[in-house]
Amino acid sequence: MAFRESAKAIQSLGAKAILGLPRLQLQCLSGPSTQQFRSIWISSTSPNPLRRRTRSSHLGCINVAIRYQSSSVSPSSESQKLPPDQQASYDRLRPIIDTFEAPIDWAVAYGSGVMKQAQVKPGDPTPMTDLLISTPLAADFHDVNLRQNPGHYPLYARLMGGAGIGWAQEKFGAGIWYVTMVEVNGISVKYGVISTSTLVSDLTNWDTLYISGRLHKPVLSLISPPTPSPPVSSSSAEPSLLPPLDEAIRSNHRSALALSLLLCPGQFTENYLWEKIAGLSYSGDPRMSVPGAENPEKVKNIVRGPGAREGFREMYKPYFDEMGVRAVGGDEKAGLSGTWQDDGEGLLTQSTSPEHHAILFASLPINLRKAVSAHYQIPVDQLNTSTSTEADADKAMRKEAELWIQPIQGQDFRPIVAQELKKIIHSPALRQSIKGLFTAGPVKSFYYSLAKFRKWLKSRSKT
Repeated sequence: MAFRESAKAIQSLGAKAILGLPRLQLQCLSGPSTQQFRSIWISSTSPNPLRRRTRSSHLGCINVAIRYQSSSVSPSSESQKLPPDQQASYDRLRPIIDTFEAPIDWAVAYGSGVMKQAQVKPGDPTPMTDLLISTPLAADFHDVNLRQNPGHYPLYARLMGGAGIGWAQEKFGAGIWYVTMVEVNGISVKYGVISTSTLVSDLTNWDTLYISGRLHKPVLSLISPPTPSPPVSSSSAEPSLLPPLDEAIRSNHRSALALSLLLCPGQFTENYLWEKIAGLSYSGDPRMSVPGAENPEKVKNIVRGPGAREGFREMYKPYFDEMGVRAVGGDEKAGLSGTWQDDGEGLLTQSTSPEHHAILFASLPINLRKAVSAHYQIPVDQLNTSTSTEADADKAMRKEAELWIQPIQGQDFRPIVAQELKKIIHSPALRQSIKGLFTAGPVKSFYYSLAKFRKWLKSRSKT
């Protein structure tokens, strides 16, 4: 009742009232027995994040973010029940997200600090916990977070203010601002802040694959996007063509599976497929070629970590049937009847016909298809640019697939695809790594790099 009354009060404010309130935050009790709170965040912004906001400034957009703030919220109420170890991680990490007063659309934990990797022994140092936070507008998030957690930012970033940080975040690198080596609730974390519009664009179009590639692997959801999610508003003044966040996440998974199958032979093991998917985002990452930057066995360790296969199966099994993936022997619908082999060495198969591979390629994000089309003089205006999953979009995709049947039979086609994928990844990843030195500050950057180098030396000693 209290929540409904507050929502009505918000509606009654109207746009003019909101213009006079750059920021309004309400909290209301959602139930006397649960003692859970919802945070309702409203912000009005000018289209230019660096322009000073005044009562007479033009209203660029109105953002409303609603978040449950309670460490007792079960993930099963948001999605489904988790395995015991992931449930323990959720119970440990969700309260960290609840400490943030800034608006949050979606939050996940990822990396070896949450999803255990292979070759980790008792006594090994605990990895830092990586968090990804999606927010309606970066400038608003940093504006609030600077007041709440000024120590999370180096001095020069604090002097820039929320608008300046938000501008630098969107302008350079992969559109994300990392805060590293901070302690929240007694846990050492690194959290990346990305605007929801930038995230959705990367998930859908593979602009940089910097974040969408990380989300090809299993992650632990701490705040789930609403289902169905509302349409995502672009941060620009132009009308948005971006799909809802939950749809973009599924599209990213589907694209990762399609590309990996395109790069797989007719028969392959389950582990081989997961390694292809996990390795996509590392293929052009400059850190993989720098000694000490990343573990060279990282991809295999991700796939062979405890519970990793189950995570990959849950993410990608729903798309096996539509993409023609079958088990070799036994029940032909791999995984749909529980026929997975525990060691991940069960054989899978797919069609090797040019028509099948052409459909797989035509379903991939537009940026990769545009880059490859230049090698074959295929006009860009003949490529399907729709992000919809409607029947007409499927028809357009199949029409485009006809253009790729001939090129896809050439021996150089897959190397060209791999080459263009690396190009998409390399430059943004390099710029983001350089920007990370700025966002973390020189002292934290030194110690963070030192920890990475020690981890690399340890991995070398095991080989």
